[in-house]
Amino acid sequence: MVRRVTLTLAIAVTASPLGGFAGQSDVQTMTGWFADAQCAAPRAAKGVIGPNNPDCVKRCLEEGATAVFISEQARALFEVRDYPSVKADVGYHIELTGTVDKTGKVISVVSVKRLAYAGAICAVPPRDSRKKK
Repeated sequence: MVRRVTLTLAIAVTASPLGGFAGQSDVQTMTGWFADAQCAAPRAAKGVIGPNNPDCVKRCLEEGATAVFISEQARALFEVRDYPSVKADVGYHIELTGTVDKTGKVISVVSVKRLAYAGAICAVPPRDSRKKK
């Protein structure tokens, strides 16, 4: 009897998505940028979804700040797990595929594809102000 119960539990756990609890995480592909939580969180709270200054982000990450992914689709930040190359991809607009824990706002990276270099955009004036009068 004990063996049947154990076997049933093992099947139930492995049958749920990604071996976890159904509905809490799934694999998604999103576009966005890597940043550090310290700089990105206040901007995201104001609704600003875009890249941060790559030099500042790299410095903060070297000092121990938490790496985050800024998702254009979710318009949210996700703490980055399982991706030691975050600093190398800072400054690039990327396509990230990963396992997303929506409850904990965490993403475990499966793959990253660089789309284009974004660089620092903080000094670029808005398009409307660049029009000649």
